[in-house]
Amino acid sequence: MTRKAETLILLAVVSVIFALYGSFYSNTFLYDDSEQVLAQQPLESFDDLIMIFTEPSFPTLPYYRPLTRASIVFQKTLHGDDARWFHLFNALLASMTVGIAWLLIRLPVFRIQPVPALFVVALFGLHPAASSCVYPVASGRETLLPAALILLSTWCFLKGTRKYYWWAVVTCGLAFLAKEQAIVLPVLFVTADRLKLTGLPEQIQKIDWLRRYAPFLLLTAGYLLLRWLLFSGTEVKLMLAEQPLGPFYSLLYSLQTSFVPFVELVYEPPIDVWFDPMRITVALLLTGILIYFVFRKSDVLARTACFWGAWFLLLILPTSNILEQECFYSERYVFLAMLAPLALFASIVSQYWDRFLVRKLFVITGLLAGVCLGCISGIRGFYFENEETFFQQWVNTNPSSPTAHVHLGLVYASHGQFSEAIACYERALAIDPEFTGALINQANDLVTMQQYDQAIQLYQRSLELLDEKLQHLEVGVYHNLGNAWWGKQDAERAIQSYEHAIELSPEHLPSYLALADIYLQQNQPAHAARYLNAALKLESATKQKQREIHNVMQRFHLE
Repeated sequence: MTRKAETLILLAVVSVIFALYGSFYSNTFLYDDSEQVLAQQPLESFDDLIMIFTEPSFPTLPYYRPLTRASIVFQKTLHGDDARWFHLFNALLASMTVGIAWLLIRLPVFRIQPVPALFVVALFGLHPAASSCVYPVASGRETLLPAALILLSTWCFLKGTRKYYWWAVVTCGLAFLAKEQAIVLPVLFVTADRLKLTGLPEQIQKIDWLRRYAPFLLLTAGYLLLRWLLFSGTEVKLMLAEQPLGPFYSLLYSLQTSFVPFVELVYEPPIDVWFDPMRITVALLLTGILIYFVFRKSDVLARTACFWGAWFLLLILPTSNILEQECFYSERYVFLAMLAPLALFASIVSQYWDRFLVRKLFVITGLLAGVCLGCISGIRGFYFENEETFFQQWVNTNPSSPTAHVHLGLVYASHGQFSEAIACYERALAIDPEFTGALINQANDLVTMQQYDQAIQLYQRSLELLDEKLQHLEVGVYHNLGNAWWGKQDAERAIQSYEHAIELSPEHLPSYLALADIYLQQNQPAHAARYLNAALKLESATKQKQREIHNVMQRFHLE
């Protein structure tokens, strides 16, 4: 195959991937998108962009992903909260990631023929695990952008020239700013050098090794220092004592997902949901077959097989339940790692490419696999159509998840179906009686239904249960408790609740406005003006909100 033909086929592959995922551009925002997209403020100045790089990327988790967050905020500045453009950009990013993966596996050191390489990147992009990184806007962006940078940095490093070496340093630094997973890149590069995949001389002085790795050491040290400055007070919990088999199960899940993925969406499944002896057996059998053929061609494939083995293990390591993490298992964690078995398979097939039967069987198998995976990923898109379809699927596949029930309840509440919403919260509480999210949201709906006494009891119960990790919720609970007391026309207790919310968070704008409203209704304009003037000085008061406050003050002659 000529280089031109290979390039044209690659363009066709990435176009198919873009068309598949881009066809679901009309899907809405869901789940994490409310915090990471809808709650974000558009950029108003260059200082706003700089601020993104000086603060955590998520209010309740130790995430520092400023580059990913900046890409989302920049898009929001351009076209607001129009979900279509975010979905199209994710589809484009998925296509670019596939193209970079092709650059990597086509390096001469891997000895992969053009046709196997094209099939591999097609399967990589069409795999259901990839679909879980494209359809959700925020969590997808947090996976795709660092994946593209990690692939690009690795390609530059393995190119082996001085110019590409410095590009590897730059893209490694950018990957650090995109996601924590990139922390394994320096180890991967050392592994590649030790396996003699980068074209280094046989004999190299220690000082030359130091010069080679010094930029990556500085990047790593600087990144860890930034994290320490941002999260020094955050507890890091080692999970091995509680779950010593956690990394082993993560490995099994990664192999099962790579080789035998679920057809329907099974979102962030616990072990009792994803663990399937038959699937695991098939995955281990296929892994064993790969290892067998590597040994048969060990004189040619040993070094590249070691590299891909290191790739797989290192890229699942940050999410392998060694440290406490947001969720135990997710297809997003496997996406980049699964390139390893695909590339290794292509390397093995390439060793037998001169045999007609091998070529014929590979093309037929590859086409069937591509069609099947593409259909599965296409079906997955309908699960992400909107919040109701997404959370209903989550509940269907994992009915023991209180989080899924609560979020489905929130969807019903947004449609005004409060009875159905409360039923969801009660199912969540039946699973976990101390699940504060269910208590708080049930209380919120009861306030809307003007059932204030029961709502107050639930708010007070939730305040008793909130631990240190959930203290950020206290402000909202006290504010909503104030709403409940004011619904009962108990102004004194409502004022106490709002003031408590302000004590916990002096920037909590809604509590200032609620206090001003109470005092206006009680014909105490001086007190109302005091809180409105204070609200105008808050950093959380956007220009639009400031205009609204000024309008209120003019209407009641408070200025």
